[in-house]
Amino acid sequence: MTIQRLTQVEPAVVIKMASILTSQKPDVIQDRFGIGLNTWVKLREGKAIRHSVAIRLLQRLQRDQVI
Repeated sequence: MTIQRLTQVEPAVVIKMASILTSQKPDVIQDRFGIGLNTWVKLREGKAIRHSVAIRLLQRLQRDQVI
């Protein structure tokens, strides 16, 4: 069994993400950030998410010039 690596996204990044969301609806979160509602809830609560998801999210945020 493989142990998944987890990564915590900096709170400042999560705050910036929250500030640009127009709604907390799953489809809005998915369209804007490419993550699901469960991942968004973990981020808001300051919990770690899968490392691969965090890398993909941060790349997307940089590409879209959010961070």
